Amino acid sequence: MTKNYPQMAAIVLAKCAAYDPYLTEPTEETARAWAEQFEFYGLDLNDLLASVTKVYSQHGSGYRPLPKDLTDAAREIRRDRCERESAAEREAREQRRDAELENRNRLAGIVTELSESRGVDA
Repeated sequence: MTKNYPQMAAIVLAKCAAYDPYLTEPTEETARAWAEQFEFYGLDLNDLLASVTKVYSQHGSGYRPLPKDLTDAAREIRRDRCERESAAEREAREQRRDAELENRNRLAGIVTELSESRGVDA
């Protein structure tokens, strides 16, 4: 499933605003900019939301997180989770990722075949 990073960024920004009522309402442009950073690292919404909790618990009042603060925290959360997983959990995660990749490649092949059969550039 494709992740909707702008929507994820809006949710993350809303959680930040819940911690700090003085934050301004995020714009679509802000959500898209933050989304670029989240997508660059392939972050999941759960890790991003946990990163908000983490960074706000580490900083005092008046703290204004930037995308790098949250991506760093989310990556640390993900890395910690991966380091603690058992061999069976790791194998299951790798199999899920492999299946996702196979599915994406299969769908890309179907799109290419359809576009070629109809004379459309893919």
